[in-house]
Amino acid sequence: MKPMVKKLAVLLTATGLVASLAACGKANEAGSASSATSSTAASAKPVAPADISITTLAFAAAPTGELEAVKKLNEKLNVNLKLNWIPAAQISEKLNALLASRDLPDVLFVEDFNLTPAFLNAIDQGAFWDLGPYIKNYPNLAKYPENVYKNASLKGKLYSLPRVRPLDGHESMLIRKDWLDKLGLQQPKTMDELATVLEAFAQKDPDGNGKPDTYGAVIPGSPGPASYLLSMFGTGTKWKEENGSLIPYWYTPQAKDALAFWNKSFKAGGILPDFPVLKAAQIKDMLVQGKAGVAFANVIDAYKYNLELQKVNPQANLIAVELPKAPDGKAYYEQASGYYGQFLINKKSVDEAKLKKILEVYDYTASVEGYNLATYGIQDVDYKVKPDGSVEQTEEGKKKGYSGDTTGQWVTGYFDKYSRAKISGIPTDVYEANKKVVDAISSITDPTYGLMKSAPFKEKGADWDKKLNDMMVNVVFGKNTLEDWDKLVKQFKDDPSFQQHLKETNEFYKEKSK
Repeated sequence: MKPMVKKLAVLLTATGLVASLAACGKANEAGSASSATSSTAASAKPVAPADISITTLAFAAAPTGELEAVKKLNEKLNVNLKLNWIPAAQISEKLNALLASRDLPDVLFVEDFNLTPAFLNAIDQGAFWDLGPYIKNYPNLAKYPENVYKNASLKGKLYSLPRVRPLDGHESMLIRKDWLDKLGLQQPKTMDELATVLEAFAQKDPDGNGKPDTYGAVIPGSPGPASYLLSMFGTGTKWKEENGSLIPYWYTPQAKDALAFWNKSFKAGGILPDFPVLKAAQIKDMLVQGKAGVAFANVIDAYKYNLELQKVNPQANLIAVELPKAPDGKAYYEQASGYYGQFLINKKSVDEAKLKKILEVYDYTASVEGYNLATYGIQDVDYKVKPDGSVEQTEEGKKKGYSGDTTGQWVTGYFDKYSRAKISGIPTDVYEANKKVVDAISSITDPTYGLMKSAPFKEKGADWDKKLNDMMVNVVFGKNTLEDWDKLVKQFKDDPSFQQHLKETNEFYKEKSK
């Protein structure tokens, strides 16, 4: 019987072990299920909204109450936006005070680092996020042109979200098409053809009133001539890169060619005689009064000014066209920076998770839908979209404080290549013609965008600019000669302070270009 007892004992033991293992398995399954349930419950628990403080500027009175649009954004993006507006006239002073107090918001607007240079030191000390590695993950922000980010970068890195603006469309030639037709002339495509048109507008009575009271172009000469007078001839924009280094655009032989051209045009009546004292704000007045038939301005200005022209002369037809080609056969435009002001993100108060949430907010407001909500409020209540796609603020929206001059100042916006070619109510044919002008533009970037001013320039820049501007104006209207111009350029080349300015500017440029 003993062997049988042993076998039975072994069998019972084995049976107990199996039962025990089974029980453990069930317990583990139950435990796993319980753990999974607990984990699911935890993940289902609402995530608290991210508090995001933003300080920006305002060109008009800030809203006094909580805006419904901000509530909608908070709900949609699971954030708690705390917006603070500073009057535009006080922005630099207030920002410097904030930086000195070390009590910065999560996001803050900087208009110009040259006005608030202390922020550059803060960037060097690691106070703000480098956003370059993140932008590609946000589709609307990633749509901004590469040059916008390049122009806004510092020392080869992107420390800000630029408030995006068009790169082109701010330079075009406005011309009286009805004057061309009356005189049997074509749109000038070259500088020689432009000279012919300007002289004809001055001497052949294009308005048909029998009086010698018209001129070719209205060009501002105060406080100095517009840079496009030179850059249209291929000088570069403010600075020109040659063999990896920068030189002032007025050093170039093309600058002297440009001054010779405008001087000849001035003598033939091709420029208003008040040129030395005319300001940019007077361009519109001279065109609307029928004093001049050519100007250089935003593409959309032609349509805007023509509306006023036609109140006096229904047959007037001021249009925007491409700039004439320089003697080398190319048309030269100055490219804009592509932004106005920049938003920095505070690294002290913002960890990477919060950074990504902030970029999510700005990515949404970089869409048309998000931008309109943030800027104008609730569609069909606070604003309406017109058939041509433009936005019109309602009286209700105005009462609540919505305005592009205030509520639109905390977002970066969306990129619209043609925003300088259109305005609410513009006829389709005019808009399509304006778009073609913008599409034809191949512009040149100013290589010094984003660079700090050199130490010598901070001290003497105003005096240097005045000497240059005065000489340019005087050469154009004949008070000084081209020989005088050459002497002034030589003075600058012989000036140790100016040479130090060139040296420092090139150092800044090379640092940015790394």
